[in-house]
Amino acid sequence: MWPSHCKTFYCSEMKRAYTNPISSVNYQDYETLVRLAWTEDCPEEDITSVSLFSPDKQAVANLNSREQGILCGIGVLEVLNHLTGDTIQTEFYKKDGEFFQKGETLLKIQGSLVSILRVERILLNFLQYLSGISTRTYEVVQKYGQEGLMILDTRKTLPGYRKLSKYAVYCGGGSNHRLNLSEMAMIKDNHLALYSSSHEPVYKIQTRFPGRLIEVEIDELSQLEDAITSGADVILLDNFSLEDSQKAYSILKQKAPNMQIEFSGGITPERLEVLSKFSGAGVSMGYLTHTTRFLDLGLDIE
Repeated sequence: MWPSHCKTFYCSEMKRAYTNPISSVNYQDYETLVRLAWTEDCPEEDITSVSLFSPDKQAVANLNSREQGILCGIGVLEVLNHLTGDTIQTEFYKKDGEFFQKGETLLKIQGSLVSILRVERILLNFLQYLSGISTRTYEVVQKYGQEGLMILDTRKTLPGYRKLSKYAVYCGGGSNHRLNLSEMAMIKDNHLALYSSSHEPVYKIQTRFPGRLIEVEIDELSQLEDAITSGADVILLDNFSLEDSQKAYSILKQKAPNMQIEFSGGITPERLEVLSKFSGAGVSMGYLTHTTRFLDLGLDIE
């Protein structure tokens, strides 16, 4: 379901993060990646453009959408402008998190033609990738988030792109799971393999890092009672069958109504249809970031 007019997506009621939402990013969040892309794309000179155009040749280019979506990633232009020696200027018609229709102009760049051509592919790579994540997230949240599910991202992101990818999820209306291993504790099966119960690991983390959220992952219904009494804040039901999910959800609502419930394990939009009955639960989806495609955007010289 797409809006009939341009708007920014806001989630007014539902919680948007377990810890700190990635609701904004800054110059430094883009800089390292953009500098790597800059060197990778043109280690010496753009031999085509410098051969065809003089350095003082000016031009105007428009970023046009070739399909509808949710915009994300315009902060990349601040770094690119700096790398060109401030030889380009940008006028934005849309902001991150705003919906656009097919055929809309999203921003205008003017200045040195050689510089515009130099930044074109880097600009598109960032905007198409991040807008692809935002758009995919928006589609999922619009259909299933309204059913009461908290649609969460994961740490399954391209190396170096973690914060930007999670920002893109947030721009699409999704919610953020932990950003990194330092932000929140998550006791997984590989941790529990060395313990007979989740109680001792939870206690050790609470003692060493008081105040940090703790999540316990279980993959069998038989582990549920132990997890409930462990003192954890979140219980993750990993790869549970529908029948066991229903049983675990009912037990948790009765015995630990304030404990956050989360589902995970290869969850796609099709599986969300089944999970939508578990109102208030979180659903972590690597799908949001590791199966995304580039949105179709193009930079056109006037």
